[in-house]
Amino acid sequence: MEIGIAVGRIEAETLEDDLKAWKQAGIAALECDYPPLVENPIRVLESWSQMFHDAGIRFWSVHAPFGGQYNLAHPEEKTRRKAVELHKFILERTRAVGASYLIIHPSGAPRSESDKPKAWDWFRKSLDELLPFAESLNIVLAVENMLPDAAIGSDPTELSRFLAAYFSPYLRLCFDTGHAHIAGNVYLWLESVASFVGTYHIADNDKSRDLHLPPGYGTIPWDLLAPILQQVDSPLIVEAYRWQNSSWKQLYLEAKAVLNGRAVTVEVDGKKGTARCFQCGRIIVRDEDGSILCGCEG
Repeated sequence: MEIGIAVGRIEAETLEDDLKAWKQAGIAALECDYPPLVENPIRVLESWSQMFHDAGIRFWSVHAPFGGQYNLAHPEEKTRRKAVELHKFILERTRAVGASYLIIHPSGAPRSESDKPKAWDWFRKSLDELLPFAESLNIVLAVENMLPDAAIGSDPTELSRFLAAYFSPYLRLCFDTGHAHIAGNVYLWLESVASFVGTYHIADNDKSRDLHLPPGYGTIPWDLLAPILQQVDSPLIVEAYRWQNSSWKQLYLEAKAVLNGRAVTVEVDGKKGTARCFQCGRIIVRDEDGSILCGCEG
C-alpha cells in the first residue's frame, strides 16, 4: 500500500527540503491544489516535475477549483464556458508538472430538486469538451463525489453511472471518504463503486462536517473500508490536516496503520471505534513487530 498526501501549495523556495521530508516519511505521491500551477511559468513546473522524479515521489494529481465562477455545471452559459477554458488551462499545467490526474467537480451550490436534471446536462456539456482535451494530454479526469449540499454528485453510485456512460479510461471517480461519510453510508458506497475509482481522497470526520481529519480521528468505519483499500494499486492520497501539527512521518505511520487494519479498536455499546491514548490523544497502533505505539514515544 502506497500513501500519498494532498497539500495546498508547493513553494519553490522550500521544495527541495519538502521533498526530502516527504521521502524520509515514506510518502510515495502528492496532490497539489491548482494555484501554484497557474502562478508559475511552464519551465518552473517542468523543473518541479524533474525534482519529484529525482526524489522518487510521484506528482500524482492536481486539485481543480470548484463552485461559483469555476462551476462546470453553472446555469449561465458564459460563466460555464469560462470555467471550461480555465480547466483546459489547468490541464496543460498538469501535464507540464507530470501529474496523471486532474480532480474535477460535478457541481457547486445547491439548487432545487427540479433544477438537478439541468445541472447534469450542464456538467455533461462541460465534460463533452474537457474529456477529449484531457485524453489528448494523457491525463485522467477524476470527478470527486461531493458533500450533500452540492447540486449534484453527492451520491457516488449515481455519479459513477453517469461517468461510466462515456466509456473512457480517462474519466474516473475520485472517491472522497469524508464526503461519502457525511452524505450516506461510506462503506456501502465504496463497495459499489470501487472498480470505477481512479484515485482517492482519504479523510475522516464526525459525520457533521468536512473536518479533513487523518484516518482514525473521526467516526468512519475504517475496519470495513480497509480490506477494499488494501487492494488498491495506486497511491491513497490522504487529504487531511496533521493532527496536533505532527510530523509527516507520524501522519504516514498512523494513516498506513489504520488503512492496513493495525489500529487498535474498541467497542462500546455495539459500536466499534479507533482507540486513542488518554495521555497524548493520538490513535494507538500495533507496529509491524507487534508492539503497541502512540504519540507518547516522541
